[in-house]
Amino acid sequence: MSGIAENSGAAVKQFLDSMVIDYEKWHDGIGYDLSAIDQMTPAEIESITKLLVSTQPPTWRELEALNHINTSAAQEAIRAALKHPSREVRVAAARYSDDPESALIDALEHSDIYGGLSQTLDQIQNFHPPAIIDALLHGVIKRDGEAAVHFAAMLFYLHGKADSAFDWNHRPFFLKFHTTDLDERKALFVDLCKTIGVDADKYLF
Repeated sequence: MSGIAENSGAAVKQFLDSMVIDYEKWHDGIGYDLSAIDQMTPAEIESITKLLVSTQPPTWRELEALNHINTSAAQEAIRAALKHPSREVRVAAARYSDDPESALIDALEHSDIYGGLSQTLDQIQNFHPPAIIDALLHGVIKRDGEAAVHFAAMLFYLHGKADSAFDWNHRPFFLKFHTTDLDERKALFVDLCKTIGVDADKYLF
């Protein structure tokens, strides 16, 4: 990065400074300085694009910046990230894809809460076609207890039965899904489906 900074203007240096992630930026989920990109020359943007693309594996910060740059090279990098071996990378790239459904469903089926599932749940608050809802419903029964808890909470929210994606007013009910007893999980699922107006039999049989 130092080579780029030595031959570039203030906007590039401002952007490179923002790429240094300290605890506060990490904790608060602060991305790179996108406003600096808007002040760069085309040549500088090309250099920054190459830098972002060379960062492997890319994090959501690189992908957010590439989406903001929105050149053909930047969009190609995002498309490549959708095929990345890391499910967490694919989930992050899905936010900027015209067709995020498959990556999100894959994450709902396989990711854990610290391996892309949390980011997936964030995205489906605003993107939840029928296939996503189906994946959540199946996951309430088939996934591990931690995932089932969050899926039940999300289903409450998406069906207008909760004020947030994890409404603490319903927390005691959600936590009941953290069980390895399949019969108990199925009984809870029936109660869930009655509340949100879904036919439980479609998923149980």
